[in-house]
Amino acid sequence: MILALLTALVLQQPVPAPANDHEYTDLLKIKASEIYNKYVSEHQVSEADKKELRDLFRFNDFVRKAMDGRMVNFHSPKDPGYKPAKVLIMSYVAEWCKNCNYEAPYLRDLYHRYKSRGLEIVARSEYSEVEKMKAVIEKHQTPYPVITGSVIAYSEREKIRLETFQYLLRSTLGDKRKWGTPFSIIVINGDLENPYVVLGEMKSEQVNELIERSLGTN
Repeated sequence: MILALLTALVLQQPVPAPANDHEYTDLLKIKASEIYNKYVSEHQVSEADKKELRDLFRFNDFVRKAMDGRMVNFHSPKDPGYKPAKVLIMSYVAEWCKNCNYEAPYLRDLYHRYKSRGLEIVARSEYSEVEKMKAVIEKHQTPYPVITGSVIAYSEREKIRLETFQYLLRSTLGDKRKWGTPFSIIVINGDLENPYVVLGEMKSEQVNELIERSLGTN
């Protein structure tokens, strides 16, 4: 009798509603040099700054040591630790970003499904605190490397928002979001000039199809 009552109570518990605040966005193919030229034409940029910008537009934000000690370099042959990827997903994330947390399980499953066929994923945390990001990594059992980007308390993040390459790149692309995470760059066979970008959460059917087509049957 008691068991039946408990079962009835459990069955009456409300089921959490699915999140309705996703930011799914279509894949967009870009030319990195065109975005670079657009930014330079719209801003006063010194010759010295142009050199730094050219490096950034080769996504060197994602060449460095990850939080777990792994050296990350899947796309820059001139830098140490280079290990090429057939498909490389680079994603800017923040520990407090709900849409990043929505997307994390999808990226985790994608990594497990395709890593043996040549997929690599690397994330870079922005506007975040390291220990809080580590907690998010543990929560989602994130298997791919996560790089420490800009480090700042949540309450202070406004101070550095405009200083990151992530902001420079996505704003030049016309992204109107204030913070702009998640924001992902997908590079196929090392072609940094013609990457895909996603200014929000990925649409799984689009990304899965791109990965399957790029990796082939081998």
